[in-house]
Amino acid sequence: MTVVDMRNFFTDCKVKLIEITDTMIYYAEEKQEEGHRSLFLLEYDRQAQKERVVANYILNDETYRRHYFAFEKEIVIVMEQGGSKVWALRLDKQSGEEKNLAQISFIGSVVDSKALDHRHILFYTVKNEEHADLLQEYEQLTGFSQIVYLYDLDTEKYYYVKDARICQTSGSHLIPYRAADGSPQLLVLDPYGDEQEKERCYREKVPGEICDSVWTCPLEEFFDRVAQDREIPMELLFCADRDGLLRYAGMDQDNLYFRAKYFPNNDQRICAFHKETREKSVAAVLNLKEHEKEADFLIDTANARVYRVSRQEDKIEIRGVLNSRVRGKYTQELGDFIACVDDRFLIAKYIMSDDKDSFEFNSIFDVQNSQQQSYESRCAVQDNTVVLY
Repeated sequence: MTVVDMRNFFTDCKVKLIEITDTMIYYAEEKQEEGHRSLFLLEYDRQAQKERVVANYILNDETYRRHYFAFEKEIVIVMEQGGSKVWALRLDKQSGEEKNLAQISFIGSVVDSKALDHRHILFYTVKNEEHADLLQEYEQLTGFSQIVYLYDLDTEKYYYVKDARICQTSGSHLIPYRAADGSPQLLVLDPYGDEQEKERCYREKVPGEICDSVWTCPLEEFFDRVAQDREIPMELLFCADRDGLLRYAGMDQDNLYFRAKYFPNNDQRICAFHKETREKSVAAVLNLKEHEKEADFLIDTANARVYRVSRQEDKIEIRGVLNSRVRGKYTQELGDFIACVDDRFLIAKYIMSDDKDSFEFNSIFDVQNSQQQSYESRCAVQDNTVVLY
């Protein structure tokens, strides 16, 4: 396990992690300097243990929200206020050079964005006062309550996305990934509502097409078809009708994982789709046996791991179920289990709050020697790296 402590004890600042790689960590830091608010984009070299400023800006308007998307050589930043105008900025990671800076105007208010690669960004807009009539007409024609645009940073053009699987979802349901041959793909998650809504439809036998679906298509073909205003061919990987539930559970080098539940008998499993062979299989069964005590299953989507979590008096017991063999206990006072590193170190989070403030504490518990260390910080876990910030 590697612990990277990036807390700043000397300056009041706001830190947002952008990317954790094997060699570098990229993050944004906002702080007050000489009477103005500054934004620093920083790189931390994990081997040299040195920090480097990639770029820095004065924030003239602090009402803008910043969204960061990291790619191999570049970082894309979207800045918006929830209105019809946004700024899109693309930076070179190495030099900090601005490759693009554009202000873009849309119909409706921007509510979501997603950079699919270093060049293409999806923007989602909904009805606002200024464009109420246009959005109402659009909804009557298409049935969609939001407009989705595909913006090309290179050409500075945008295109309307008309596919229902994209227009009726959000940016968080679109996941770019690499196939076994390295080609870029797009995973499209098309769930029906949240989990409670899906189960309610089953219990109340709600009529109609009530389905969770997962689709995939080559990313470049997605861009080309949208730009040409043509139908987007997608492959259906999994689906669950009204009697079941299907949710994304992460990916690793070989597989895409999904949690599937069959409501009539409460059977729950992790299903895998192999990127190379394209075979589908059951990777893990998430059911308790009759003699087993009550327990929950925690899915660490970021690291494609699943754990069985049970409470025993003042202890919380963790057992690895998928991509983990850990077995250990820690005291409940450390908080909620969130991740495990190297099948040895359990990470637990505890939040203490009152009417005014909220404080987050993260603890690392070693199951081999029962030692623990706690930190007042936020925490991110990726593979065998724990970042405190």
